[in-house]
Amino acid sequence: MGTLTKLMTTPLVSIIVAVYNAEKYIRQCIDSILAQTHSNIEIILIDDGSNDNSGIICDDYAKNDCRIKVIHQENGGVSIARQTGANNAIGEYSIHVDPDDWVEPNMIEEMVAKAEIENADMVICDFYRETKTKRTYESQNPGNDLSAIAVLRKILLQQLHGSCWNKLVRRDSITGVSFYPDDLCILEDELYNIRLLSRNIKVTYLPKAFYHYRIDNEQSVCFYPSEHSFNSKIKAIGVIEDFCKNNIPQITSSDFIPIKSNVLFDALVSKRYEHLKNLYPDLNKSFIAKGTPYKITTPVSSCIALALKGFPSLAHRIYFFNMWLLTHYQSIKSYLK
Repeated sequence: MGTLTKLMTTPLVSIIVAVYNAEKYIRQCIDSILAQTHSNIEIILIDDGSNDNSGIICDDYAKNDCRIKVIHQENGGVSIARQTGANNAIGEYSIHVDPDDWVEPNMIEEMVAKAEIENADMVICDFYRETKTKRTYESQNPGNDLSAIAVLRKILLQQLHGSCWNKLVRRDSITGVSFYPDDLCILEDELYNIRLLSRNIKVTYLPKAFYHYRIDNEQSVCFYPSEHSFNSKIKAIGVIEDFCKNNIPQITSSDFIPIKSNVLFDALVSKRYEHLKNLYPDLNKSFIAKGTPYKITTPVSSCIALALKGFPSLAHRIYFFNMWLLTHYQSIKSYLK
C-alpha cells in the first residue's frame, strides 16, 4: 500500500499543544509527537504569548515538518490557548498534550485503533507520573461501568484523572463544547470533559500507559498554588457544581466532597488559612470527625482537622514533618535497628 493510500485510509488526528514558556521541555514534547507510528497527524502548537524561546523553537520545527502548524497569540491563559487549538483542528480525532510532557510513539496508533474497533467517542488510557528520580504507573481502571455518567462521577470523585491528555476524543462529539470560562488556569480540562461526558458519549478504556506526566516542573500552575490558580480552582469547582446540578440529576452533593477537600488541602499547604473555615463550611464537621484523633497514616485529613480546630500553623508544620517521616521511614527504621 502506498503512503498516500495509507494516509487516506487512516484517520487524521489533531494533537493540540498549548505552549507557554516551555523552552526547557518543548523539544522533547514535539519530538515524541513526531515519532508517532500513526503518521497521519496534524500538530497544532499554540504559542500563548511566551516570553522565552518557546515560540522560536516551535517555528523551527514547523519549517521542517509540514504536519506542524504554529499559532502565535497574545497571552490569554491555558483555556484560551486550548480553545484556539480546538478551533483550528480538522482531524477526525483530537487529543491534547502539555508542553512539559512527552508521549510514547505508539500512543495515537493504539488509541485510534481502540476507538475504531469499539466505535467510541472517547478513549481513556493510563499514564506515568514523572519526576527527576521516579516514574510511577498510574492505572485509571474505571471498572466495568463505562457509561458516560459513571465515568463523569469517577472524575469528580478523583478516581479518574480529569485531564484531556490521556483522552482521545472523536471531533464530532465535541461540537459545541468549549473551554469556558476562558480565565480558568486549572481544572479547565476537568470541566471540559464533564461537559462532554454529560452528552452520554460512548467511552472505552485502554489499560496501557502512553503519556508521561511531569509533576516536578516548578513553573507549572499545578506545582504550587499561586493566588490566581487557587482562586481559579475555586471558581472552576463552583462552575462544575452548578453545571452538574442543572444538567445531571444523577450527581449528588456528596460527589463533590473529594474535589472540595483538595482545595482545603491547597489552602493548608499554601498557608491560606482564612479559607479553611470559610470556603466549604458544610465539610468542617465531617473533616474534624474523620481526622480526629490524629493519625500519621492519614496526614491530609488529620492536619486539616487540626487546622479547623484552630491550629493551622501547627497543622502545616506537622503535615510536612509527617510527609518527611513517611518518605524516610525505611531509612529511619534501618538506622534504629
